[in-house]
Amino acid sequence: MKDQFKKVMIFSALVWFSTNFHHPVNPTFFTELNLPNHVFGTSFATMVFVAFLTSPIWGSLGDRYSRKKTVVYSTLFYGIAQILYGLSTNMWHILIMRGVAGVFSGGFMVGFMAMIVDVSNDKNRGERMASYSALMGISMSVGFLTGGILGYLPIRYVFLLQGISMILVSTGIRFLLGETNTPNKTESNKPEFIWNILANPSRRKEIFTPWILVFLGITLFVFIGFSANNNAFNYYLREQLNFKPVINGIWKAATGTIGLVANLTINVWLVRNTNLKKSLRIVLALAVFGAGMIFLNDSVIPFMVWSLFYFTMHTIAFPLLQNFAVQKSSHGAGFMSGIFNAVKALGEMTGALIAGFSYDLGSKVPFLIATSAILIALIFSIIQMLGKTEELEAETN
Repeated sequence: MKDQFKKVMIFSALVWFSTNFHHPVNPTFFTELNLPNHVFGTSFATMVFVAFLTSPIWGSLGDRYSRKKTVVYSTLFYGIAQILYGLSTNMWHILIMRGVAGVFSGGFMVGFMAMIVDVSNDKNRGERMASYSALMGISMSVGFLTGGILGYLPIRYVFLLQGISMILVSTGIRFLLGETNTPNKTESNKPEFIWNILANPSRRKEIFTPWILVFLGITLFVFIGFSANNNAFNYYLREQLNFKPVINGIWKAATGTIGLVANLTINVWLVRNTNLKKSLRIVLALAVFGAGMIFLNDSVIPFMVWSLFYFTMHTIAFPLLQNFAVQKSSHGAGFMSGIFNAVKALGEMTGALIAGFSYDLGSKVPFLIATSAILIALIFSIIQMLGKTEELEAETN
């Protein structure tokens, strides 16, 4: 079990490293093609919308059949999609390939999160989820930095290298990682898909309890805020501050390093010593403050400092939300991971669209909207506290 956990962590790190090569060069890619400003939001929104639709399916398939195969196939075809994305010459080609990438990104997002549950128990799941989030954050940041450095090459080469990296990782998972899921073969051979559950009143009520609905509402608005802020931030650095891709990469590496330290210290302490619902409310309140200060500051240094503070708060909140999603995994770790990832993707899609289209109203407007979204998530968490019942508490305590 411990060896499997280490292997899952290693391969997930390689995946999150590779998937972030293209982010720092996307703005340059779009400007070289003379595309409208909103494409940075609409292209990302297209990808995460498809991930929203497909994540629960990947989760159910992993629960019923093979968790390993979902990750192998999704990483392989994501790599191929990125190579084709790099060959795009117009907006519609970009949107189509972003959608294809979204189909397969949902597979490894859900798959790795469920694998962590598979190789954990009730006592160490929270800490392992925090460790996974920390590793994911630093891997994404290093990948972002690598992409920024690669940005000195012709832009299309970056997508080619990213695709090849994902294909190699897929091959490594196929031959070096064991299966983590052991489905109960005495049950029906058919996966329990989300539409079957929604059509069954008793199953729907059993799974989507009041706390789960509140939790999903918090998740939705947290990621609306994060996506609006993050997408606008990346474009703002290029379009307003005229930073080179490598500067964006260095910045992401710095935030990832701080996030790693926060996850391995603050998050582990929170999991061991606090009521996680109360801790989440405090973190969200601090995130609202940080997001508001980003909007209010135009000078480069305060803008960057408050961005660092905000991204750190989001980094702390993320594993807390992941832990809530899989705390009760009797419905299947893949299924619950899929629902969480679907709502996360819906929030990211909405935030990206808001950022893309509101940016034309003013370069700081997306940051105001992001602040409002995080505030709504905080209000949801307060509503949960005020409406606390034994049923709500039983779900997470």
